[in-house]
Amino acid sequence: MHSKPAPKRLRRMTPYLITAGVGLSVATASVASPDEEQSKEAMESEIPAPTIDTNGDGTPDAWDRSGDGKPDAWDTNGDGRPDLLDDNGDGQPD
Repeated sequence: MHSKPAPKRLRRMTPYLITAGVGLSVATASVASPDEEQSKEAMESEIPAPTIDTNGDGTPDAWDRSGDGKPDAWDTNGDGRPDLLDDNGDGQPD
């Protein structure tokens, strides 16, 4: 009597199939990460660096978004992003 060769063949191929599957998943993950980093950098670069030093400490902490020479956005916590905005043009945070 002959045993069925298919289960033996599948049992012998299983480690190779698992290795190939893991290899493909790792390759896909490494290809996706640079795209995510580029899109993250693009989102962060939309906000320009502050250009006006409103508190006199030597570090720019405000933006002139309207171009009138007066600050209309302020970074109060030092993260490089505007936290307080002046959208009505009165020179004070809204």
